[in-house]
Amino acid sequence: TITKEGYYILRGQLTDGSIIINASDKAKVQLILEGAAINSASNAAIYVRSADKVFLTLADGTKNALTNGGSFPTDDANNVDGAVFSKTDLTINGNGTLTVTSPAGHGIVCKDDLIITGGDITVQSAFHGLDANDSLRMKGGQLTIDSGKDGIHVEDADNSNTGFVYVSGGKIKVESEGDG
Repeated sequence: TITKEGYYILRGQLTDGSIIINASDKAKVQLILEGAAINSASNAAIYVRSADKVFLTLADGTKNALTNGGSFPTDDANNVDGAVFSKTDLTINGNGTLTVTSPAGHGIVCKDDLIITGGDITVQSAFHGLDANDSLRMKGGQLTIDSGKDGIHVEDADNSNTGFVYVSGGKIKVESEGDG
């Protein structure tokens, strides 16, 4: 559990556990994935409960994997349902690769703004590949999504000024059972 603002380098393999960010609502946290493979059998591999902003940086030339093993907690007030789950703004950047696998839920969930500026990101999920509330903003990187529902789903039923997708660069390839 990360409780303070800062830079954190994650390397190696975690076979059954989660990286949980539970910092103040003013904290900026940067997770640098440098050859990390994180699997959680019963939660999100990366779970952002609270912070101001979280940056998920894919270190140059590295391969990284975030996986949920097939179930999610039923007693969490946040209704965690993705291999990556963030209650705050989440930015994915860098020049490494990231594979996100979620056989029983969404791939990447962000209840705020999801921003992608770099990386080669592959998402395989039973439900939505990317699921955001406020917005998805992409200006670089490469997304490959294979999803059981929508490839990219952005919706905020409570606010008509949010719930949008903005793409100004990068590449997107989606295979989905629902909407692209």
